Amino acid sequence: MVSPAERLGSRTGYVLIKLGEEVLSAAEYALAPLGLRAKHVSVLTLIERHRLSQQELSTAIGLDRTTMVGLIDDLERTGLAVRRRDEADRRRYVVNLTDAGASALRRVETLLDETESELFADLSAPERQALRTLAERALDTARGRR
Repeated sequence: MVSPAERLGSRTGYVLIKLGEEVLSAAEYALAPLGLRAKHVSVLTLIERHRLSQQELSTAIGLDRTTMVGLIDDLERTGLAVRRRDEADRRRYVVNLTDAGASALRRVETLLDETESELFADLSAPERQALRTLAERALDTARGRR
């Protein structure tokens, strides 16, 4: 007879959830000395490349507005980001990366690269790429179902 734990372990979704939990835990541990969390990194990464409002950031990351305001408050308090009134639409505030934020983001990327290398050390580069490709495809399919 198959135990409940074995039944759970045979489910792809369960294995992916557990992997996600491990990856998030390792990332949070690596980021802690910088006073950052994974959600902060998502914001920093997006504002490095795009001029986005708080609302647009909230939508892009999939967080409610209240949580997003708290994250941006954290980043402003630490000098990594700043809210600025949009010159084209004075009602709108755009979140910008500061020089300190850009520097922190470089350190974060190095830390997360090292963390990922440790977590996936048993996989070859082609296997990592295949895992990422399959996970992205499954995620796209799952998002399309909603």
